[in-house]
Amino acid sequence: MPASYPSIHEIEEIFQKGEGGHEGFIDHFDPKVQLTVVGHDHHLAGESSGLDTLKDDHFAHFAEIMDFSKPNKVEIVRVIGGGESPWACVEVVATGKSKAGKKVHHECCFVVRFNMEGKISKLRAYYDSAHMDEHVKVHKEHQAKNGTT
Repeated sequence: MPASYPSIHEIEEIFQKGEGGHEGFIDHFDPKVQLTVVGHDHHLAGESSGLDTLKDDHFAHFAEIMDFSKPNKVEIVRVIGGGESPWACVEVVATGKSKAGKKVHHECCFVVRFNMEGKISKLRAYYDSAHMDEHVKVHKEHQAKNGTT
């Protein structure tokens, strides 16, 4: 009998925890998680591994740009997979405000693999890289204008 991995509903709940920051979301990753951000010309593209790298490098980019003191929302559009399969595809729309006061509407897709403990062991992120790069640019301009880092 095949192993049971998180169901579609459980996967939706896991990704919903990304709302307001990544504190609750990070609990669902294997300490040796392998991360691939697909892309060629944007600042997050590449491969890394380990929970500390995920928190300190990858999620830190979002925390630097997003104003989590303002309302934000993570909408799970659809989940394909899970249950008897260790693999799932999660389509997400995240909305909120940047620290520069700009509206953020970011659509992305994650392909994830769960281990036998139900933790995410592999994550491939497909981001709207042009949108993200624009927010990074605006954020840096905002910092320069206000003398912050």
